[in-house]
Amino acid sequence: MMTVLGIDCTTKSTGLGISRGKEILGEINVELGREQSSRLPLLVSDLLLAAKITLSDIDLIAAAKGPGYYTGIRTGIAYAAALAESLAIRVVPVSAMELFVYDMRHEQAPLIPVLKARKNSVYCAVCIPDGDSLFMAEKPRFCSAEQCAAIAVRYPNAIIAGSDIGLYPEISSLPNKKIMRISAPGGQISLIGERDRCLSISPAALKGEYLRDPDIGPVSDN
Repeated sequence: MMTVLGIDCTTKSTGLGISRGKEILGEINVELGREQSSRLPLLVSDLLLAAKITLSDIDLIAAAKGPGYYTGIRTGIAYAAALAESLAIRVVPVSAMELFVYDMRHEQAPLIPVLKARKNSVYCAVCIPDGDSLFMAEKPRFCSAEQCAAIAVRYPNAIIAGSDIGLYPEISSLPNKKIMRISAPGGQISLIGERDRCLSISPAALKGEYLRDPDIGPVSDN
């Protein structure tokens, strides 16, 4: 069994998890705001200590690649890549959209994660539960709230998940069941990393999935 460290900085809450096989050994979920980059290494150390794991025990790192918050994506993948490089291990890139609803995969309904992007725009996708995985019926996209609502209309039984749904009347007025959440539980990303270990890549190949240009200035590859 592999020991997997998961890192998710794509939403308002930083999520970390450690798993071995299908067992979550520990997780952290905390809002760090502007302190995310400085406190991330300390949180990883705290998590390892609580799980009675050392860095040398880590076999694989799972990193959320986006879409989501620009600074968070860049912070998370930069740290994950640097740590993996130093440990001479590989990385599994994880879609933030799948991760956001992965713990809901046993629901008998399509799942629509919704994250705020900018005014009147969101990131969204449609995930269909398929055993221990989620099938992307609609790939992650950056679109207007109106376009997102139009997608949801095609899935009347879908569950819409997100903390910012109320900001968009086009989405909040839909009859779909809605679940308010800021982020996925931290341990979920390590479980996805274990599941997708055969899709691991070298740390240097890890890239962010931004889906749009930044509000100010160009975006780099990471």
